[in-house]
Amino acid sequence: MAETQLYLIRHGQTDWNVRAMLQGRTDIPLNDTGRQQAMEARQRLAGVHFDAVYSSPLQRAMDTASLVTSWPKERISPDRRLIEIAFGPYEGKDPHALGPGFAAFFTDPPAYRPPEGAESLESALERTGDFLAFAAKNHPGQTLLVAGHGAALHAMLTAALGNPLDQFWAVNLDNCRVAVLTRDEAARGGWRLTASDGTGAGAYLKKYLG
Repeated sequence: MAETQLYLIRHGQTDWNVRAMLQGRTDIPLNDTGRQQAMEARQRLAGVHFDAVYSSPLQRAMDTASLVTSWPKERISPDRRLIEIAFGPYEGKDPHALGPGFAAFFTDPPAYRPPEGAESLESALERTGDFLAFAAKNHPGQTLLVAGHGAALHAMLTAALGNPLDQFWAVNLDNCRVAVLTRDEAARGGWRLTASDGTGAGAYLKKYLG
């Protein structure tokens, strides 16, 4: 049987990305650069046949998925397990102004404590892990595109690879960058990272706190 593979792609750039503002579940659209990034990703993935496409329901992810695959949005399956982590009262804020308590989100994830109304990293790991189990059960031997967000996709990668929370940002996917997970029941988290064009740990810290 063919391998089960998930192509995880972070959405294209938005105006809030440019300003390093926390988006969370605020439904910010792609900007012109973000749409161009999605078209460039489409070219990089032109040789890949996708059996199904799943996306966070937020428009920046849905639009990225549609542009990358040329699928109409009606054909793409929105899934709330892929939605971005909620930052509650911090959404729309500059992380530099939120102090050391929030800085732990990037610098020391195990120590991060979300404000009231926000989601914990543990919750994000649980729901994205649930999506991984769903994909393995319902799409054996198939190739899926999974469009999402910076924190939510890194939660999925952490769960898939069985990594400790202090390696949450290890892959570091920037806008419209891709990581490929291949199902491997013998692996620590049930998946192997078989490809990535992420920049590695550190880029998020530099962008949001540097």
